[in-house]
Amino acid sequence: MSASLNIRNLHKRYGELEVLRGINLEIPAGQTVAVIGPSGSGKSTLLRVLMTLDQPTSGDIEIDGLSMWKDEQGRPVGANSEHLRRVRGKIGMVFQHFNLFPHMTALGNAMEAPVHVLGMPKDQARERAVEYLDMVGLGDKLDVYPAQLSGGQKQRVGIARALAMCPEIMLFDEVTSALDPELVGGILQILRDLSARRSMTMIIVTHQMKFAERSSDRTLFFDEGNIVEDAESPVLFSQPKEARTRQFLDSVIEGQ
Repeated sequence: MSASLNIRNLHKRYGELEVLRGINLEIPAGQTVAVIGPSGSGKSTLLRVLMTLDQPTSGDIEIDGLSMWKDEQGRPVGANSEHLRRVRGKIGMVFQHFNLFPHMTALGNAMEAPVHVLGMPKDQARERAVEYLDMVGLGDKLDVYPAQLSGGQKQRVGIARALAMCPEIMLFDEVTSALDPELVGGILQILRDLSARRSMTMIIVTHQMKFAERSSDRTLFFDEGNIVEDAESPVLFSQPKEARTRQFLDSVIEGQ
């Protein structure tokens, strides 16, 4: 099941540095959105705020109409509140550097959160973990430890682990940046398969333009904490309207 996301006037400051400057964004349930832009433009900060790793300075985030930082009566909630945990449980994230437990097998990594966070019985968690590891092409690596896996295989375990929590919104933060170029296609295919199912809303932050275009329905171009352009992916990459978007895409393509 996928969820809609509604962000209104979102600001995030670190001291005097304003990283997000009044972001307004609506993403319907089931859509896949790529986020591109120069380093320091606010892309990863947006994901950190959505994951509740950082609290916004001001503004509101709603998931299926449920406010993240306010309860049903509109009162602010704390970082450890039951309300925030419930909303946060709808969101999963795949990180750039895998963050696997080295002492656990691929299966153990994928089972860990369903058992200890969701309280799922081990038999059920194992069944779910096997299903998702098989889906990402690692059905024959269940008992293998991370040290014995390639970078691409580790990232697939990370994706299976996040999927095992059955999130309604999935965030991907530079999931291909640590991989050799020939491994990127495998991850792209997994994301395209997930997108085709429309079973999750997905936000993909990436520095790789072809990956962004091919993996998403829609692309946002971020610069200096603002959304400069928001368009269907084929349109943004072939006919960007904003001069700053064109400048960025030209410089990135020349550098690749």
